[in-house]
Amino acid sequence: MALNENIVREQDARISKMVHTPTFLVVAGALPGLFAATSLENGLIIGAVTAIAILVMALIAPVLRAFTGTWSRTVVMLMVSVTVVTLLGFGVRVINPVVFEALGIYLPLVAVNAIVVAWIAGDGLVVAPAKSPLATAAFAAAMVLATLVFVGFINGMLTTGQVFGLTMGELAASPIAAFGKPTGSLLVLALVAVFVQSIEQMCAKGADADATSLKGGER
Repeated sequence: MALNENIVREQDARISKMVHTPTFLVVAGALPGLFAATSLENGLIIGAVTAIAILVMALIAPVLRAFTGTWSRTVVMLMVSVTVVTLLGFGVRVINPVVFEALGIYLPLVAVNAIVVAWIAGDGLVVAPAKSPLATAAFAAAMVLATLVFVGFINGMLTTGQVFGLTMGELAASPIAAFGKPTGSLLVLALVAVFVQSIEQMCAKGADADATSLKGGER
């Protein structure tokens, strides 16, 4: 029994370490909106809604944690997040009804993104790009916005063949046009995740080097 408990404890620690990383933060924040980012405009709007929802939930989460229990916290945070996203959805509908219809069911799913990112930001990261939960949430919001805009640009370019107003029909007919489909968007997100992970590893190496130098100085 003790051996099994140790194994479970080690597995939980590994999962927690994997989840509390900037890479997972970006992927978790961008994934539901990935399939809605079919154009630059759609990617910009779904990214902006996601970023705003993340920041709002990061601001509200500490207050909710102080006034809610362990079991009620999830329900309350979900209700608040859904309310925030619904209000943002009304704003999108007023500004651009066509994009609102195009985003469809993926717009309400942003509520789940915001909760996940707010939780992770509140607990802290293994390699923290920022020193506070709010700054970590701001980092996640900026990265998610940039990711969805980039995915929307790639999808729009490879689907329609239009690049900054120029039409390139052969681009949409080429084999790389597969990256403009939702399944191809996952590959684009994977490239973004690899980029973020490389920065994360550089930060980790820098932190280890600083810690080693401090220990050497103390000796």
